[in-house]
Amino acid sequence: MRKDRDFWILIIAIIAFVGLKWEALGLPFFWDEAWVYMPAIRTMAEVGPSVMPGSIDAELYTGHPLLFYFLASSWIKVFGYSLFKAHLFPLLLSIGLLVSVYYVVLKWTQVSFTALMAALLVLVQPIFLTQSTYLLIEIWLGLLFVWSFYFYFEKCWLAFGAVTLMALWSKESAYTLILCFGIFALLEFVVLKEGGKVLFSKLAWIFGLFILGLAFFVLQKINMGWYLFPRHANWINLQEFSFKFDIATGILFKDQGRQAYYLLAGMAAVIGLIQYQNKLSKTQWLKVISILLFSFGFMVFAAINFFSNRYLFGAIPLLMMATALLFGNIQVKFYDYSLLLLTGIYGSFNIYNSINNSNYGDTELSYTHLLKAQVGMVQYLEQNPNNAQMYAPFLMLMNLNNPYAGFVKSPIPMLTSQLTDSSNVYYLQEPNEREPEFDSLLLQQKLILVHEAVEGKAWVRLYKKL
Repeated sequence: MRKDRDFWILIIAIIAFVGLKWEALGLPFFWDEAWVYMPAIRTMAEVGPSVMPGSIDAELYTGHPLLFYFLASSWIKVFGYSLFKAHLFPLLLSIGLLVSVYYVVLKWTQVSFTALMAALLVLVQPIFLTQSTYLLIEIWLGLLFVWSFYFYFEKCWLAFGAVTLMALWSKESAYTLILCFGIFALLEFVVLKEGGKVLFSKLAWIFGLFILGLAFFVLQKINMGWYLFPRHANWINLQEFSFKFDIATGILFKDQGRQAYYLLAGMAAVIGLIQYQNKLSKTQWLKVISILLFSFGFMVFAAINFFSNRYLFGAIPLLMMATALLFGNIQVKFYDYSLLLLTGIYGSFNIYNSINNSNYGDTELSYTHLLKAQVGMVQYLEQNPNNAQMYAPFLMLMNLNNPYAGFVKSPIPMLTSQLTDSSNVYYLQEPNEREPEFDSLLLQQKLILVHEAVEGKAWVRLYKKL
């Protein structure tokens, strides 16, 4: 009965989640969706889905492994190109992630409440809710990471190999799994007293996956003349490692209220250790340690490459699973109801703050306000066409110039990204692409406000030169 109750709570929570994100399914694409992923996915859908490097222009997929592009392009080729249908694909992946987290933790603990807590902890993360309808790779990676951990610890080696290889053929950051699983195998050899033959077979299997994963880059070298996209290869460096690692630590362990979950989980672990004589088994503790080790490796990878906040999402579902395991270390009457209530209230508070955040990035729910303001400005420009040159900041220029971004059916003419071009007559401004030069230009050129599209605190303004 308790298992059924917890499962139905999860179903109700998922229905509420879909209701919260329903409006986002019909909105245009945002940020990297609009100018990176969607053009590549649409192009691949039109020429034919493929995982082979060079199957579409390398400038579109920037040298990344192509499995996610293959899946997304296959989806829209079969079901259609509308905004709703395109965004439905990541929404279904997100639901699959929540159900997977529940299932995996249930199998690990045999306690439905702990499984429910893990899924709810993922669901109330603003970064998850934001990414859940983006046609980006982060949710997909998070899903593959969860299953790779499950199959590894269940010793389902064929399934582990398949899922891990899918991750390697989806994005370079997945190679963190290879090193981490190698270290896991050594930990199990020491802690669980596994024999040398078992250790060797695990390491051989993991190394084999590494070689198979590299096949994409070998083919890319053959087809394109390089292993990694040249521009991205130039961004790999250690010069800003400390700075970016600190940011990565904040994203995983502090931002959007996550710090409180970890603090409470740590308290639960200590209380459980004292009061219940270490309720978690040795294997469960090993899973928690393994997740922390993977998260550390994931942050290191992010810190030596081109950095974006959303890149860290892949580790968050695993961290929430580890947190739930520690929460499950206590058995007190009404504890589960109290923890569910606290998670719901605190999670809602963080979601509310994210919705009203004045940072309109791709990890905050406030992005929908900026999207609606952008839609309003695009409608104004289409209804009031002009033949004069107009400046638009980079992301807005992509929205106006590329029909695949979901804003326009055909490019708006006379656009430029050169702010100081003397031929400019009109100027667009939006809060997530502020330029210091614009403020001085506003005074020097005596620009007048022609139109302002507003949604919540977000705005897009159109100025005209006198």
